[in-house]
Amino acid sequence: MSEKLMCGGLIEKGENCLVEVLGFARAANEPCGILGRFGSAGIPLAYLSVGNGHDGLTNMSFCVRTADLAVHRHLLDEIRAEFQPRMVEATAPVVILTLYGPHFLERTSLASQVFNSLCADGINPRTVCSSVSSISVVVDTHDRDAAVACLRVGFEWPE
Repeated sequence: MSEKLMCGGLIEKGENCLVEVLGFARAANEPCGILGRFGSAGIPLAYLSVGNGHDGLTNMSFCVRTADLAVHRHLLDEIRAEFQPRMVEATAPVVILTLYGPHFLERTSLASQVFNSLCADGINPRTVCSSVSSISVVVDTHDRDAAVACLRVGFEWPE
């Protein structure tokens, strides 16, 4: 058994909805109007991952408070109509679990370790993203306890 990696802590954000907007065209020099719609509605994003697929189309995943999306559900219809993505899906309830450093930049394969350990325990991570100081994973709320227990196998953080 390998030694646990000490990290600064685990941040948990519950009562969220994961919104996925997959396969939409966006010119490289255009701002992303999808994110602007949520900002204009006063809805903060708790998680964001944006990238391009092999087809050159943009894929985006982000979390918002479930209560905010319930009031502004029309935004999803507006996005479908204006951007014509291949898919727009909202999944709730989800929780965001974020492990944070220190010294994550100096470590290799941390996001892979998190993703693989969750999958090996039968937990379906909806999405994973990392930065120089943190790794965030979005899981279904009913998987929260199992996901935290799984993370505790490889990571240690103060209570």
